[in-house]
Amino acid sequence: MSDDLILGTSFIIVFAVTLFGAGVGKKKSTDMEGWLVNNRKMGTFLVWFLLGSEIYTIFTFEGLAGYAYINGAAAFYNVALNDVAYAIGFMVLPTIWLIGKRFRYVTQSDFIEGRYQSKNLGIFVALASALIMIAYIDLNITGLSAVIQVIGQGSISPTWADTIGFLVLAGAVFFGGIRGNAWQAVIKDVLMLVAVVILFVVIPIRYFGSFGYMYGSFVRKIPSHLVLPGVSKKLGPVWLITTVILNAVGQWMWPQWFGVAYTAKSPRTLKLQAVFMPFYQLVKVAVITIGFAAVLILGTSKPGNNVIMMLALKTFPQWFLILFTVAAILAAIVPAGPIVMTSSSLMAKNVVQGLNPRISDTTVYKMTKALVFPITIIALFLTIVVPSLIVSILLVAYDFISQLFPAIVLGGLFWRRATKEGVLAGMLSGWAVAAYLVLTKHDPIGGWNAGMVALLVNIVVFWLVSLATKPVPKEILTNFYQDAFPQTPADPSPNTVEVIVD
Repeated sequence: MSDDLILGTSFIIVFAVTLFGAGVGKKKSTDMEGWLVNNRKMGTFLVWFLLGSEIYTIFTFEGLAGYAYINGAAAFYNVALNDVAYAIGFMVLPTIWLIGKRFRYVTQSDFIEGRYQSKNLGIFVALASALIMIAYIDLNITGLSAVIQVIGQGSISPTWADTIGFLVLAGAVFFGGIRGNAWQAVIKDVLMLVAVVILFVVIPIRYFGSFGYMYGSFVRKIPSHLVLPGVSKKLGPVWLITTVILNAVGQWMWPQWFGVAYTAKSPRTLKLQAVFMPFYQLVKVAVITIGFAAVLILGTSKPGNNVIMMLALKTFPQWFLILFTVAAILAAIVPAGPIVMTSSSLMAKNVVQGLNPRISDTTVYKMTKALVFPITIIALFLTIVVPSLIVSILLVAYDFISQLFPAIVLGGLFWRRATKEGVLAGMLSGWAVAAYLVLTKHDPIGGWNAGMVALLVNIVVFWLVSLATKPVPKEILTNFYQDAFPQTPADPSPNTVEVIVD
């Protein structure tokens, strides 16, 4: 079977999965609430796969193996961060769901606008988040290109590979909505799990004879890959700890994951996800192990993004590569769906309608779907012009999105003295510090993750400025938190918050 036939067959299967998702989700995607949050009726099964698909992406399938291949034990940061993030999600996502249901919020910026009673702050956060999220779309397109380059062995150029991925992704999102994406995620996760398990079982036996001998070879031949900072030279224990904390608090700051909380049919659904989602971590441990094995099997001169697909190409017969190719392509396309959807909804609902409230909800819904294509094109352009290692893209994006943590969790849920001025000053300070440290190549700085340093600056500025400025009136906050914190005395006013126009 030729490489072109493998790719062609794989894309036909991917296209069929895309049509399936579009067909399943189309009936539920007649308005913004149905298209974006499935009318808040998604059960445990679909939320499980939707969150799993969003968190375990092409990054897990390819990028993490490549990061372990290049940086060794530093890759374990990505296992630890999710476990910490699930604990945070268990505590905060049900509260966010209760507030979202009360006021029919569908985006992260809706929440921020309501909490701080500031339409301008909601618009600003929506615009900034949409721009940061383009990096995540870029990550998925980069991963897709790596798959096609390895399997195609030069038969399809990276530009054409990226373009094909863009067309499939944009079409799936436009027609299927969040429910269609969830069903696509079910297929994607099953295939990805099967592919990783097969790799994890076959590679040790094929190249080392047994698991025991493989791990023994790691200790004897690549010991620097098993310690910190080891082969990475500068990613030591302090970097690991600060990176885990930063990424864990930042995980639910991504608007697409924040929005998944709105899709659930009850807070209990979200708690169940937090309890059982860590089982997915076994996949990451397997992928990191495969990355270590690639050092011994392939040498140390290969592009990091490509090693897992190169091992598949080297190890399995061509006809069997279809499974891996389909799984990898879906791992790039399916998780990008909610990211594109959320970016377009933030731009249409929170930015455009925020600036011009006279625009009808029907027009906003149509505009949201129309923005799917230009937003994905921007990500495609950046992928072609500025290619990078998948994990590097993700780490830098986390540095910036994590700066929303004080606004959403600290002030959004727990500290009622927080103000819109404090939120804005803190975010701008955090972004400025993160940008400076990253652009001047001071990441890590003194062993610390640069984004964590930026977040600490953010929190201090957020606290000081909030103390010096006027908070939202208590009676409005009492009404805002009524369902989330029922011990608060009931407010006799209507169960909606009147938004103060800045």
